[in-house]
Amino acid sequence: MARPVNIRRITLTALTAALVFVLTTVPRIPVPATGGYVHLGDAGITFAAAAFGPWVAAAAGGLGTALADMVGFPQWAVFSLIVHGLQGLAVGWIFHRGLSWPRIALAAVASILIVVTGYFLAGVILESAAVAVLEIVPNIVQAFSGSIIGLPLFWAVRRAYPPLEKYHERSA
Repeated sequence: MARPVNIRRITLTALTAALVFVLTTVPRIPVPATGGYVHLGDAGITFAAAAFGPWVAAAAGGLGTALADMVGFPQWAVFSLIVHGLQGLAVGWIFHRGLSWPRIALAAVASILIVVTGYFLAGVILESAAVAVLEIVPNIVQAFSGSIIGLPLFWAVRRAYPPLEKYHERSA
């Protein structure tokens, strides 16, 4: 028998994807050497991973960043869908059993490795290896900043709205 559609999960995913979209689109910081940009969408992905778990974070991270890329950088959209989807899945999976300092550090490292590796490979495909190398440091900054900003955002929202905890996949 098929599982019933979980409207709450769909709504949380859509709202979180919209948050990631806005954080990816609005504060775009250009990287002149490559023509790319750094954004705060990774903070939304980290927030989604901590608040709602791996599957919502994967869907919201992938969809939010891919849709943001459709506004000016459509050739990157598929890569963003995959890279940030994997980032959300990995960080959400690490946080799935709770937040501790070792898990936070592991999630930050996983986030950086996924974003840097994924966009390096995408850069080689779309641009060149030379351009892809120039994107490594900005991608490290972006992924690390996402961890630094996303968790305090989660803690602030959870403090303001304690029932947020019941929407995490581990409690579903």
